[in-house]
Amino acid sequence: MDGIRRKSRDVLMVGIFGSAGIGKTTIARALYDEISCQFDGASFLANIREVSKKDGLCCLQERLFCDILLGGRKVMLLRRDNLMESKFCTKKVLIVLDDVNDKKQLELLAGRHDWFGKGSRIIITCRNEHLLLRHKVDESYEFKKLDGLEALALLCHHALTEEQSPFKRFLFLDNIRARCENNPLKLKVAGSYLRGKEDANWEIYVNSKFLKVSYEDLLEEEKDIFLDVACFFQGECEDFVTKILEKPDFSAKQGVQVLSNRCLLTISEGKLWMDNSIQEMAWKIANKQAQIPGKPCRLWDHNKILHVLKRNEGIHALIEGISLELSKSKDKKFSGEAFSEMDALRLLKVFLGSGCVNDKETYKVHFSTDFTFPSYDKLRYLHGHGYQLDSFPSNFEAEELLELNMPCSSLKQIKGDEIHFPNLIALDLSHSQQLETISNFSRMPNLERLVLEGCRSLVKVDPSIVNLKKLSLMNLKGCKRLKSLPKRICKFKFLETLILTGCSRLEKLLGDREERQNSVNLKASRTYRRVIILPPALRILHLGHCKRFQEILKLPSSIQEVDAYNCISMGTLSWNTRLEASILQRIKINPESAFSIVLPGNTIPDCWVTHKVTGSSVTMKLKNPDRYNDDLLGFAVCLVFAPQAERPQLNPEILCELKNFTFFYSCGEDSVDEFPESDQEWGNNSTEHVWLAYRPHARADRCHPKEWNHIKASFEVFDCVVKKCAIRLIYK
Repeated sequence: MDGIRRKSRDVLMVGIFGSAGIGKTTIARALYDEISCQFDGASFLANIREVSKKDGLCCLQERLFCDILLGGRKVMLLRRDNLMESKFCTKKVLIVLDDVNDKKQLELLAGRHDWFGKGSRIIITCRNEHLLLRHKVDESYEFKKLDGLEALALLCHHALTEEQSPFKRFLFLDNIRARCENNPLKLKVAGSYLRGKEDANWEIYVNSKFLKVSYEDLLEEEKDIFLDVACFFQGECEDFVTKILEKPDFSAKQGVQVLSNRCLLTISEGKLWMDNSIQEMAWKIANKQAQIPGKPCRLWDHNKILHVLKRNEGIHALIEGISLELSKSKDKKFSGEAFSEMDALRLLKVFLGSGCVNDKETYKVHFSTDFTFPSYDKLRYLHGHGYQLDSFPSNFEAEELLELNMPCSSLKQIKGDEIHFPNLIALDLSHSQQLETISNFSRMPNLERLVLEGCRSLVKVDPSIVNLKKLSLMNLKGCKRLKSLPKRICKFKFLETLILTGCSRLEKLLGDREERQNSVNLKASRTYRRVIILPPALRILHLGHCKRFQEILKLPSSIQEVDAYNCISMGTLSWNTRLEASILQRIKINPESAFSIVLPGNTIPDCWVTHKVTGSSVTMKLKNPDRYNDDLLGFAVCLVFAPQAERPQLNPEILCELKNFTFFYSCGEDSVDEFPESDQEWGNNSTEHVWLAYRPHARADRCHPKEWNHIKASFEVFDCVVKKCAIRLIYK
């Protein structure tokens, strides 16, 4: 693969193809780790086959943008059209697209050579060479199985401790290598199983099906986790899965770590992944297990699920988990009889695949009107997209339930006497258009996350919510009929995020001046309130498009981000000497913390800049580079921008490039598509705005040389005109 390392200014696309489990990802990762420091930006997109299926290609585009331009810092992109080619074409980048299986993935993530700057390298791993040929890669390599010596070395690395000699076990090792067909994944699984085992176990392993033996060697609790991940939780976050699978006498986190050590699953960026061949083995085990009388049953194939739910075959009482993707099933009418017998049910997941997000409210599960849930003693996770009944059955109790998700349901109200969820951590009823009230939150005292986004009929939040001592997230975005919130809504000591975006009838929000243990993020764009009294520990404040908003009575010292884009009635929170001085003081007290603020206006504060110009870029000469590098705390940039007359922009996205160091900021927070009537209700904005941002020097150290003689900042605001810009270096 010399072409990848070759110092050429050409853009090269290189493909690596071969069968599953032979080490394509491993070699791509090794190349990435070896040469990534030579590029302006780098990104390794792993498990594209599974991630695109679960989260969609837009998620991968967003990840690629953030990795290349923002060093991995996550943002939500409102505009993606031509974003890759327009932003990457001047940068020398290294991108690895791992486990690609569809031409659309390549077209959206690495469409053409001219998307990327000179010297860029794009590495693609896949099983099918034809996919590479169709995409016209420059070079392709077939990654074949290891030869005998390489395979033995890999097996010894995983199977033997430092004290053990490979010579005494050579015959065993060579037989196992042959049984594994020199396949790296199989060798890793075999070696991980054999490590520390007595010679007798080695002899048994030589004559056995190695994957099955590795499974049989697990504890019963570890086997359950293995099968649950394979059937229900591929690609899910480790923290979420371990919470759901935790048992009083067994740590799910410890069990996941054992599976990882045995190479039966991998943990990548906090998510659980299982190789296809291992997952297929797990499915076979689960299917066989379901046919044994008295053994638990897991259902994930939609045809099998529909067959079982329509026919009483005597296995309902043994079903522990169901995962049904709605988009694969035309007939979704169920009676309650089958569910009433599922006393062993732990996991119930009725969901939409990533390809159905645009039609999510058209998918419903139709239950008969006499539908009843039994009192589930073991149910810990319930996700029911499109639940069709207008209330929960009166006997619905699930004391072990940790997470309840029912997006796009037909629920009208949830009465306190209908439910009892003492251990519930998360409740998501987003886009339940008919939901009006939830009463008596005391029936779910351990709730940490409450998501009611898009519940347009919600008229009030029950006052009992203030008794939820552990609540950290409350999302009321798009609740358009909501007029008020309970007093002291911000009293929760652990509340981290309060989202009120689009609550257009909400008039007041009163904070709590009591001491808090942590700071809070408040997102309240597109509301009509005039006055806000904020909690003293506020980290993020979003007020975009609040056209009637007039003042904030106090701006807390803990603030990191303020977005007041298109707040045209704003009075007291305009640029003034006191505000400028307080921001500068905040930066010097906490120089490692970034800061950003957007306000209506057309003047760059004089005390904030040392170099300002008309236009979209500014260059500043440095007189003393050595001292500059020793004493520099960070960079402050500022610009004045206005929407283009012919293309008024409700949500500008700002891109600032400081050599190889990039700022990105999205004003107004939300996509116009989420508020279809916004053009008439909010009007088009033509007001000039000022954006000021600070980033600590530490974030740029890996990108910049130790000594500079100048620094240049370039700005772009999509569909807007940059009128002025400025830069200042903040010293100790």
